[in-house]
Amino acid sequence: MLVAAVQAALPPRGAEFSFADHATAGKDWHVDFTIDAKHRDKIRTLIVYSEQCDATVVKRDVPISPAGVVAAGGGVDGGGTWKVDATFQETRKIVGTMQMIRDGCDTGVLSYPTAITGDGTGPHDHGAKYADFASSTLAERRQARRMQARVLKLWHGATLADVTRLGYHINRSHPPMATALMFHVYNTRYEKDKRIFDPKRPESFVIWRANGKSVVLGPMFRVPPGKRPRFAGPIPIYHFHPSASGKIVSLMTHVWMVKPNHKIAYANCLPVTQLELYNPAFRWVPGQPPQEHLEPC
Repeated sequence: MLVAAVQAALPPRGAEFSFADHATAGKDWHVDFTIDAKHRDKIRTLIVYSEQCDATVVKRDVPISPAGVVAAGGGVDGGGTWKVDATFQETRKIVGTMQMIRDGCDTGVLSYPTAITGDGTGPHDHGAKYADFASSTLAERRQARRMQARVLKLWHGATLADVTRLGYHINRSHPPMATALMFHVYNTRYEKDKRIFDPKRPESFVIWRANGKSVVLGPMFRVPPGKRPRFAGPIPIYHFHPSASGKIVSLMTHVWMVKPNHKIAYANCLPVTQLELYNPAFRWVPGQPPQEHLEPC
C-alpha cells in the first residue's frame, strides 16, 4: 500500500486525527491517530478497527518520518496482519490507507482521503452524516421508528434536573467548560447493566443549557465494542472515542428529539434546524464552537 508523495508537514502536538466509515453494514472501520503531547514526530496512540474482521489493534509510539510519513503494521491477536500508511499533507490534514487480514477475512486496501483534526478539542470525522435507510429492511426500519417514538414519548421536554434525579451526572473526570452550552451526562449503572438500546435506560444524554434553561436533545446509546449489534441493521451510525490509554470502551450512537423525520433522528451530526423546531428551549448560537465532538449537520 503506497501513499503518493506530497509536500508534508508534521502535526501539532497532542492533535487527534480520525477517520471512520460507518456507512456499510457489517464492514465498519476506523483509523485514529493521537499525536504525542511532547513530540510532533510520534503517534502516541494508533487505533485500527475492522468490524468485518472483528478485530481492534492499538499501537503505541508509532514514529512519523521527517517527511510526515507513517508506515505501521504488525500482527493481530488470534492471527493475522494489519497495515496503515499515511502522509501528513498539512499540519492538520492526513491521507492514507489501511488493510487488515485475519481468519480468511481481508478488508482490501481502504483509503481515507482526508482525516481531520480539531487539535484534540474539536470535531472528529465519524463517517456518514445520515442513517442508511436505503439498504435496511422493512423490519429494521420499523424497529428504528419504534425506538424513536418511544424516545420522544419518554424524554421529549426533559431537563437536566429531570435526568439528574434519575442518576445521570456529568463526567467528573472530564467536566465541560464553564461556558459549555452542550455536554453529555452519564449513568454509570446503566453503562454496566448489559442492557443495550433500552429507551428507558439510555447510558447517556446530550444536554443543552443556556440562559438558565436546559433541555435533553437526545439519548446516546452505548454498546460494547466489537460486532455491530443487530438492532435496526445499518441505520445506527456508531462512533467511539478512545480512552487515554487507547482502549475502546464502547461504541455510541444518537437518537435526536426530532420528528417526524426518522432519517434525521439517527443523524451522526447535530440536526440544528429540526431540533429547534421541536425543542423551544434549544436555540443554536451562531458561531458556537462545536463541543462534545458534535458538529451541526
